[in-house]
Amino acid sequence: MVAEGTIEAGEEQGQEDRATSIQAIAAGIAHEVRNPLNALRINLGILEQELSEIVPDRRRHVFEVIGKIAGELRSLDNFVAEFLRFARPPLPALETVTVRSLFEDLVGFIGPECSGKGVSLSLVADGGPATIVADPFQVKHAVLNLVLNALQATPAGGAIVIGLGGDDRTLVLEVRDTGEGMDPAVLSRAFDAFFTTREGGTGLGLPIARRIAEAHGGRLVLRSRVGEGTVATASLPAVRGA
Repeated sequence: MVAEGTIEAGEEQGQEDRATSIQAIAAGIAHEVRNPLNALRINLGILEQELSEIVPDRRRHVFEVIGKIAGELRSLDNFVAEFLRFARPPLPALETVTVRSLFEDLVGFIGPECSGKGVSLSLVADGGPATIVADPFQVKHAVLNLVLNALQATPAGGAIVIGLGGDDRTLVLEVRDTGEGMDPAVLSRAFDAFFTTREGGTGLGLPIARRIAEAHGGRLVLRSRVGEGTVATASLPAVRGA
């Protein structure tokens, strides 16, 4: 008799084979979508250039339409990129990362977008390791997804705080917002791929963030209450295998 929750020999290989198949399908879909996307972008650029020679006034409505088309093409390309990160996540390229400067760079990058929407973004360090062994691009991408989710849920006048804490062995990172929060039904599905309550959202930001945390030997959890905001807490080991 096999104990409940265990995997028999062969079943694990079957899961690996299915994962490989999903990755191959994802790569094929991305290839088939991105080729026409690139062609559309190139031809739209040619159209815009030729049109500007005929209609020099860039304030004309037709240029607004071209801008909207270009924006939709960028959104679709971004979705394909996010889909690939979810279906075929790369292994972390580990290096020693200075924690404070990594997140200061992140705040400097996304801060203007938050300010433009009337939301304050701040970094508060209350301890934790000075350095961690991690993939800086992946960690920054995961936290950027958390901040963007918080920004979507936080009205003007609200605040988002990135908190750093923990001890010498573990970095505890929190992204707290004063947004609308989630009810239990939405919270229970927050990590489901493609689940979103936002118009135009991909539903991949949180699943990708959790995968990145887990790929680094850590975890990501959410706490939320309607009307009080959301707290996303990631715990990452400072040293690989710690």
